[in-house]
Amino acid sequence: MTSKPRVGFIGLGDMGAPMAANILKAGYPMVAFDLRRGPLEELVKLGARSAGSVSELAAAVDIVCTCVLYDHQVREIFLGPDGILANAKPGLVATIHSTVPPETVAEIERLARDRSVAIVDAPVSGASIASRTGSLTLMVGSTAEALAAVTPVLEVVANRVVHVGLPGMGQVVKLGNNIMALGNQLIAMEAVAFVETFGVTRETLFDVAATSTGASWAATNFEHFDRYGSEHTLAGSPELPHRLGKDLRYAVAMAQNQWTYLPLIALGSQLLSDMFQRRWQVEADPAEGTVDKDGMK
Repeated sequence: MTSKPRVGFIGLGDMGAPMAANILKAGYPMVAFDLRRGPLEELVKLGARSAGSVSELAAAVDIVCTCVLYDHQVREIFLGPDGILANAKPGLVATIHSTVPPETVAEIERLARDRSVAIVDAPVSGASIASRTGSLTLMVGSTAEALAAVTPVLEVVANRVVHVGLPGMGQVVKLGNNIMALGNQLIAMEAVAFVETFGVTRETLFDVAATSTGASWAATNFEHFDRYGSEHTLAGSPELPHRLGKDLRYAVAMAQNQWTYLPLIALGSQLLSDMFQRRWQVEADPAEGTVDKDGMK
């Protein structure tokens, strides 16, 4: 019987930790790394081996999955002197589950080819509940060969793996999806504010919307974002609302580079953080307004 490839997992946050646990439970030997000891220790209890650094992990596995928050983190993990590309064995297949600009993936993929490392661009959708149940949707940009190598692992964490093109195209489709998802969320929040002004509950509004033209994932899953705001590891901090607007800011910047303009989404990208802060009663930190945490304005 052919043994299963050794999988490395970097980034054990709200999405990454359940993904890693599901892969481990499916019988894949795993080496994991995260800067926080808590999530790493939980995964070790399930049978994973912890790595002391990204470089140690990259040299020890056949497939590596990365699931971190921001563009600069992805770049550091892959391109830094102690990163994946500088320390990987030839033949490694590395997946990027984060949402980042497509040009980041294209740059990483170009440099990876020189080191005989394959890049699979595989951002995720479905929220933390789908991560826990292994029912995510993955939008995959990769060569057919690289996708074939990681498909058994991807099918552990997702019930739909959609090949959308070459590396970078997964990010394009993910950002397009999130334009609709977060745009709908902004509209739903404004609709709730409107009806509540007249004494109508949001439950009544959504009951009607569920079987009429106002239906959307945002309306059906409105409570999901409130759980997100209280259960996420960043809950209570201004960084979480700021993070939710990240994908819209990426999309606006990318569209401008293509001579395409997204005026509604540009406005929404500026409104979203403050609307979620007010919805969750998060105290704004003045420093948060001046620090560009994800490299985008």
